[in-house]
Amino acid sequence: MQVGGATALLALVLASAGCSAIGDLFKEPDIQLDHVVVRGIGLTGGNLDLVVKVENPNNFALQGTKLQVGIDVEGSHLGDITYDSDFAVPESGTTTVTLPLRFGWSGVGSAVRAALGYGDLPYTMQGQATLQTPWGRKVVSFTHEGRAPLIRQAGNVAIPGAGPS
Repeated sequence: MQVGGATALLALVLASAGCSAIGDLFKEPDIQLDHVVVRGIGLTGGNLDLVVKVENPNNFALQGTKLQVGIDVEGSHLGDITYDSDFAVPESGTTTVTLPLRFGWSGVGSAVRAALGYGDLPYTMQGQATLQTPWGRKVVSFTHEGRAPLIRQAGNVAIPGAGPS
């Protein structure tokens, strides 16, 4: 009976060690803002598409089930987005996810208006991605700062207070 108990204990220890080793195989994806599409700007606010790039450094595919993003521009909070649609990131590959954002001018500083008038947007983005891996669900938090190119769609009106465009 004693041998059976020791064997069961050894099996439990080996299984636990194997599970922690599997967790060590997972590398967090790099999530950053690739570019911003200005879809429309008016007197009260505007519509943007945030095109987020997800790079998978793993040798297995990831299935995204949720992406939550908050974005700040020039120190002002522009908005929050929750994307609940599935997205796939191939092994050692990249995918983009387009996140529509509606924002209002009230509450954002004049620096945001000016920044939207430039060719790129200085931003801070933070959030969480919920991912399915071969070993189960992982929630990955991320923060990224940088400058993202602005792409304007034809027919956009001028940005109030942004100067010449």
